[in-house]
Amino acid sequence: MPEIVKGQKIKLAELTPALNLEIGISLSFATSQVVDISCFGVDSNSKLADDRYFIFYNQKTSPCGSLTALGPRDGDQERFQIRLAGLPDTVRRLVLTATIDGAGVMSQLTQGSLRLLANNQEVARYRFTGADFSQERALIIAELYFKDVWRFGTVGQGFNGGLSALLQHFGGQELSAPPSSAGQPTVRLPTPATTVVLPNPIPPVPAPSAGVNITKVTLEKKGDKKAVDLRKGGGVQPLHFNLNWDNPNAAKRGFLGFGGGGAAPDLDLGCMYRLKDGSKGVIQPLGGIFGAKERPPFIFLDKDDRTGAAADGENLYLYRPDLIDAVMVFALVYGGAKDFSSVNGRMTIREQAGHEVFIRLGSPDPLLTFCAICMVRQVGATIEIVKEERYFRGHSEADEHYRFGFTWRAGSKN
Repeated sequence: MPEIVKGQKIKLAELTPALNLEIGISLSFATSQVVDISCFGVDSNSKLADDRYFIFYNQKTSPCGSLTALGPRDGDQERFQIRLAGLPDTVRRLVLTATIDGAGVMSQLTQGSLRLLANNQEVARYRFTGADFSQERALIIAELYFKDVWRFGTVGQGFNGGLSALLQHFGGQELSAPPSSAGQPTVRLPTPATTVVLPNPIPPVPAPSAGVNITKVTLEKKGDKKAVDLRKGGGVQPLHFNLNWDNPNAAKRGFLGFGGGGAAPDLDLGCMYRLKDGSKGVIQPLGGIFGAKERPPFIFLDKDDRTGAAADGENLYLYRPDLIDAVMVFALVYGGAKDFSSVNGRMTIREQAGHEVFIRLGSPDPLLTFCAICMVRQVGATIEIVKEERYFRGHSEADEHYRFGFTWRAGSKN
């Protein structure tokens, strides 16, 4: 398996004859960072001719289906699936990038890697570290590009200006969002200059929008809130709550992953809920109460990750937010850690439209193992998500604070 160095360019056929590929990317930092990994499908002049070929967390596949973000997989922080033969002629270069969402810089990068895979086999790898960077917040890692034949090249170029500089480099721009968006950035990219003609039998796709909205809101302080308009989905607009954490005893395996050795902390995700009809309950791994998708309470917990081995952490879904009165989403350190101080707990909340709300558990109490992360309430025609990050000795104390009124008894996992 060839090791590719910075700046090296090679014909793809020298690595593999395959045109159906996957690219896996992982980055680890000396300090806790949130990193967005994206792929820009650009023309021969390295400009975005069609914003639908900007693949990122809020737009995971291209209209032709030949470029898809698969999410975390096999230790990669992000995995892209690529069908080169299916790309339109207007997309001649696929540029893989990473952007720090926060105050960090690329010099804090301890280890990064890009893997090129064909037929599930790794055919090339590019390794990089923060030694090559300083105050940059965005990075072009590598690219696949067509120059008489498809070629692969490593870049390792940083941008001090972060996302804005990266977008400008590809012909996009970052605009201020309207006041109602709580100051969150909106990215608007150029509309296509020419009509994209795709080969048959690919079906027609909707016309491209005027731009791409990649809104991600971070709730920094207790009481910070974000509203979700239920009218857009007719009330049936599921919310997805993802809890993830690190294993401090092992090397990190990506944004939603964990390392190999060491005892992994066992964190549990759950919620206390009350519906509009007055019914109430608790969803949590303790006691095996995972809820239901298609019947009341329409709240569902996907699994109990006891080892930290699940790349996507634990996931809670509110399938009918229009039916809720109040939901308190919580996390519990069940084992493997004394408290939240060493596990870097974080929650990502995704709307059906793809917008994200991010909450970091950044102020843990070293004596307490139960965290009320956020409250979810219906306020008129919106669902309001409010950051709590309040720490308690356990369920009963938290319930007393939020006044759900349950009767508690000791329990354990089988």
